[in-house]
Amino acid sequence: MMNVMKSKTAKLLAGTALAGASIAAVAGPASAAPAPAAPAPAATSAPSTEVGGSVNVNLDPVAIGNAVKDAINDQKDRGGKVRAALDVGFYNENNPDRLTVAVVNKNQDINVEGEIAHAENVDIQGGAYVIYWFSGPGKVTNNGDQGWINWGVQGNIDRQDNVIHVNGG
Repeated sequence: MMNVMKSKTAKLLAGTALAGASIAAVAGPASAAPAPAAPAPAATSAPSTEVGGSVNVNLDPVAIGNAVKDAINDQKDRGGKVRAALDVGFYNENNPDRLTVAVVNKNQDINVEGEIAHAENVDIQGGAYVIYWFSGPGKVTNNGDQGWINWGVQGNIDRQDNVIHVNGG
């Protein structure tokens, strides 16, 4: 039997990409700490992006970003919202290559490096997050609290304590 998050996430994954979604800000404490994660580039609506000259990555950043935002709004707790963002970011039809996905809280001591196909800022229950899609190898290092409310990575990965190695897109 699926839990509520899985069934609602599955509905979002099975449906077509939703346009015009927006995140309703939920009241919560905001930290004034600087964000160590890299800023997200502006989203484009091109379904495929040239990366590294000869690598073609299939990812529709606008459509998948909207689907992730809808999944986030569908959960009650912040940890559930992060897991929903990971599920939709990885399994959504707008990520046909199943690029590895990382969701990180920008107000935590988390470093992201490697080959990034796309990154997008998103508000999760009053917290500032970035969702990254990796087109190649990379690394996510969490030097702080490692709970679901601060980070998650899904895809072709190996975890060693506070470091998640991305083995490819």
